[in-house]
Amino acid sequence: MRSLCPILYLVCASLLSLWYVVAFIEPEPPQFGQAEPLQRLKIIFAGDVMAHSPQVSKAKRGSGYDFKPCFRYIKPIFEAADLAIVNLETTLSDTAPYSGYPAFRAPAELAEALADAGVDVAVTANNHALDAGAKGVASTIEILARNGIQSTGTFRDSTDYTNRNPLIINRNGIRLALLSYTYGTNGIPTPKGTLVNLLDTLQMKADIARCKDADCTIAFLHWGAEYSMRTSREQRTVADVLHRDGCQVVIGSHPHVVQGAEVTKRAVTLYSLGNFISNQRTAGSDGGIIAQLEVVKDGDDCQFWVDIVPVWVRHCDYTVLPKSVGDTISLRADERAAYKNFMTNCAKIF
Repeated sequence: MRSLCPILYLVCASLLSLWYVVAFIEPEPPQFGQAEPLQRLKIIFAGDVMAHSPQVSKAKRGSGYDFKPCFRYIKPIFEAADLAIVNLETTLSDTAPYSGYPAFRAPAELAEALADAGVDVAVTANNHALDAGAKGVASTIEILARNGIQSTGTFRDSTDYTNRNPLIINRNGIRLALLSYTYGTNGIPTPKGTLVNLLDTLQMKADIARCKDADCTIAFLHWGAEYSMRTSREQRTVADVLHRDGCQVVIGSHPHVVQGAEVTKRAVTLYSLGNFISNQRTAGSDGGIIAQLEVVKDGDDCQFWVDIVPVWVRHCDYTVLPKSVGDTISLRADERAAYKNFMTNCAKIF
């Protein structure tokens, strides 16, 4: 009997050792009845991409144009996101003549630079959408597509409208529906056959209803009063209507200055992102914000978190400076004063 004791001891010790190892190994997830993992999507929204004549002149390089240096400090921010979206407030053309305000017509190289910076989508419904007529609408859509940038808001014809309104994007297991609308086109009538999405709550309601299979619906609205940092009653009313109709995210443009936001985990309204890049220099119009929206999908439910990155334009070379760069880069005394003024105003809003 005594001879069995060492054997029993060894057996017990072995079993205890085995239990210890198994107890600290993570169990395999069950194959059935397991909840779906959270799906996450990081979207970047940037404001108005303008192309005033001094910007175009500054980008001139021999027989072509190079806008890429303008976005060199922004590129890492865009590339870190799953999707980057801007408001393109100019038409694009492969050939001169080019023009700025009041009828914008910019070189195709601007789209090339935006794509290089990491832009994935451009919304095109704004008051300058028809600055170059039907030809400008078509060339803008074609040049963007050629550079790998999707777009919505303006359409060559009814077939194009059906295909890209809403614009459906699938990323990271999340299905997005993107819509774009403008209050008007500076009095320019829409050419026959061409379509531009106009702010019309009944039409927007119908469009949102077509997005019922999307996990998240986003509407870009070109609205509000230019250079006013205060949101209007009309803006707030339209945003409320869209949210009630099922649009979770509303992004605003046109004022050329930053306006406030209303953000919950279920609904997001950013009333105006301001200018992403332009030659406008008056206080408030010399920059804008980049909104970083994190979409988290849990089953059939989406929740939202927003982070704001202020950006300012250094007009000597039209370089877009995020705050992290602008705080440390060398600037002239007048530039530093303008930069600080812009950042202070942004801090008051957010």
